[in-house]
Amino acid sequence: MNPENLSEEALSIFNNLPGDLQQQAVHLCQLHSEDEAVYLIALRNMNERERRKFLFRLSKKKHGL
Repeated sequence: MNPENLSEEALSIFNNLPGDLQQQAVHLCQLHSEDEAVYLIALRNMNERERRKFLFRLSKKKHGL
């Protein structure tokens, strides 16, 4: 995983993940883009409320809402 390929938000999330979750994200890069791998690992480790807020924030950013 190359930090230069991550978006600013994904890099921030990646840097705040524990080491074992960072390793999982690195392994997921084989199947997904680097940003997607970080988001998937983060989502897997959030409770439902945090997950909903996170997904809303991502969709808001993507669609300019």
